[in-house]
Amino acid sequence: MISLNHGVITGGNFTQINHHGQKAPIDTLKDAVAVNAFHNSAARFDPPKCHPRTRVKILDDIMTWILGQGQDTPVKPFLWLNGAAGAGKSAIAQSTIERCIERGLSLSSFFFNKSDPTRNHARPLIATLAYQLYCAFPETEVQTAMLSAIAKDPLIFNRTIQCQFTTLVVQPLKTYLSRHKFPEPQTSFLIVIDGLDECIEPAGSQKVILSDLAKSLHGSNTGIQIFVASRPEHDITFSFSSEYLYDHHTFLSLDLDAQAEAKKDIRLYLFERFAHINDRFNKRRKGSKLDKSWPAERVIEELVKKSSGQFIYAATVIRYVESTRHRPDRRLDMVLELRPHDGNHPFAELDALYAKILESSSNIEKVLEVLSLVFLEVVASKDGHSSVNEIEKVLAYDEGEVETIFCDLGALVMLSQPPRSTLKILHASLYDYLLDEARSKQFHINLRGKYIGKHMGNILEYLALYAPDYDPDSYSSLGMRVANFFIYNSEELRSCTIPPELPQVAFLFPLGQFLAPHFLSTGVKYHAMDFAVAFLHFLRIMALKDPTYSYIEDHQHRNLDTVMIHPLKKYLDDEALALVLALFCHLGSDRFVPWCDICSTFTALGGMLPGLTPSEPLMDDILSLASPGMLKEVTGRPDLLKEAEAPNEALFIYFDYMRRFLRSTSAPSPAVYAKAAKFCFDALPFKLRVPSSSWKRNAVADVTEDDPCPHLVFYDKHFFGPWKLSITCSDTLSDRNTIDMGSYTDEQLVADDEAERLWQRETLGAVYFTILGYLIFFLPRCGRSDDLIAACKRQQASYIDKPHNPFPIRWRRLHIEINNYLARVLPTSNV
Repeated sequence: MISLNHGVITGGNFTQINHHGQKAPIDTLKDAVAVNAFHNSAARFDPPKCHPRTRVKILDDIMTWILGQGQDTPVKPFLWLNGAAGAGKSAIAQSTIERCIERGLSLSSFFFNKSDPTRNHARPLIATLAYQLYCAFPETEVQTAMLSAIAKDPLIFNRTIQCQFTTLVVQPLKTYLSRHKFPEPQTSFLIVIDGLDECIEPAGSQKVILSDLAKSLHGSNTGIQIFVASRPEHDITFSFSSEYLYDHHTFLSLDLDAQAEAKKDIRLYLFERFAHINDRFNKRRKGSKLDKSWPAERVIEELVKKSSGQFIYAATVIRYVESTRHRPDRRLDMVLELRPHDGNHPFAELDALYAKILESSSNIEKVLEVLSLVFLEVVASKDGHSSVNEIEKVLAYDEGEVETIFCDLGALVMLSQPPRSTLKILHASLYDYLLDEARSKQFHINLRGKYIGKHMGNILEYLALYAPDYDPDSYSSLGMRVANFFIYNSEELRSCTIPPELPQVAFLFPLGQFLAPHFLSTGVKYHAMDFAVAFLHFLRIMALKDPTYSYIEDHQHRNLDTVMIHPLKKYLDDEALALVLALFCHLGSDRFVPWCDICSTFTALGGMLPGLTPSEPLMDDILSLASPGMLKEVTGRPDLLKEAEAPNEALFIYFDYMRRFLRSTSAPSPAVYAKAAKFCFDALPFKLRVPSSSWKRNAVADVTEDDPCPHLVFYDKHFFGPWKLSITCSDTLSDRNTIDMGSYTDEQLVADDEAERLWQRETLGAVYFTILGYLIFFLPRCGRSDDLIAACKRQQASYIDKPHNPFPIRWRRLHIEINNYLARVLPTSNV
């Protein structure tokens, strides 16, 4: 058969085609072709393809399908390779085509490109495929049938895709195959369509292309196979689940491919390309050379990690570094942000890709809101995944709304299938892009801008609505996890923008109702207490940023008062806790109640009082009132505090609230002071060693007012008051907790034992000194108590038996206060 422009010769017959001034069929076909879409088009010069020895498994899987050697018999006509942006789909498609050409297989291809107006739409698709089919079967029935069909209908390329494909591809091949039997019909003709997601017009064309191609092939038995490579966009995913395609396609996903395999390929690619760059650069005649070990293996591993299994990141790095105008090592430093870039940003190409994908979103505000929630790990579970269902709950979205929001962004984000659908960001570099305003511009996510405040409000609304989901004893509960985020990030509100809806949310939050189940007279859940402290901190920051919000703080203080009254009862009924309560209200305010380490005080008392373990009173301190005693050298205003080992600014605000609350409830009452004094009296009868001579040096107090004590200092910058008692353990003793004692010499052990005895003597002396001061301060405030009266009388007897004391001034003042107390609460005859 010979094909002519105006006629066809088949055997001995000549068929004349008269066009009467119209275009020849072959010209009509050529005019409808998108030449830039060919796999070997000049517009795609140096097209991406797989680096040698990489992507071996996925390429072998595709060739197995093409050759009909897989498990599916007969071979399913469609193969869908999907993956995120930059996963290497186009490179795999190109490499597949080149493999097929080497094997002599007939094929045609179409490479869509969103930015090329000649191949970003559906109109030239079938003409381009048909032209390549025409060229693949020269001087055969394929050409005859195709030209004849065009001649009969010169407007064929204005018909539906199904009509075009059936008329110009399926029927010509069927005619050809009816006369020429292939040993393997399923490999008769391959069609490769790459980047279907970049077919952007007309709207819905991606679905139309797939459904029309599937309908044309249904029952045709032509052996046509169609390999589609695309991102998992919503319309494409939906189409492959439709009637004509669901059971007729093989599915391959680069995102589901083994991460270890992808990382291995990227590592190999980077090693070989950097070695080539190194070798080429060092062959220059002038200039300093690169070290043979450049770049270090740890740098390669960092780049592999950043790539997230996507070749585009690694390829972008290589293209930037291999510039012949610059030193490769300096360019790589710019990639790693070890030096400022020179105006030519390393990831300009990658940024353009991300921007293009994000621009396709129909609701970018909600996309960024969800991504910020994920970046902040607000709902992250222990495995690090973010549940779609939990995202929708916290953001008050409708069920299924997250899937709709991200339906056009499958290139960047993958949503796993129900029932436990999770959201996974496919590119680690997307995080860097969105957080860098200079790169992402209008898509910038400023986590310390509006988003912290916005999500604080979302969390409070969720907790208000789903309070039963808050379980302080279970990290797995969503309520517990979002409350944790609130606790750990309340301080961040200071540097953030307060969104307009946040004050109203903070005012309406039912704080008392929310905490009530966890604030009982028998105990307070530690996490619930942490939440209360963080919430008070959050309110204070809002009021400091805008004083008009102070009404919210006052309102929520009253709400918190309603639940604080329940655990407070425990302090009113217990002697040790009564002491904690009394001290909390007065610490640092007077030389007799100095700001001190309550933990050390109780530790010392535990060694002196039978049956009292050092941690017992503190374990029962359910309102954390002993925490001020654990403060280190923190001074100044609360808004200028340096970070201390134990509390932070949030605790100062909580203590401030508790003092106001206790004043409003008239606590501590005379009965509480009486219990606190009784607890102190119980410690006094036990013998203490005489303090060392160091007590007589560097004392602040005048001997006529108080006993000298070098540990008692007056410093008016302390937040809790000017008076402080400081006793520190020697460094040597602290080190003994971590050093292997077997390595100590006998001399060192003896020296340490002596130091320990000295420290114990100093500590017990200070505790005794402090307890005397507590009693002197408390007794004038005590109400009548039979137990306290009995303790006072025992102490009077002790004073007579042991008139001498290491602290004579305090000893004498105590007994003056005892006499005053007994005279006040007892009839004259009983004093």
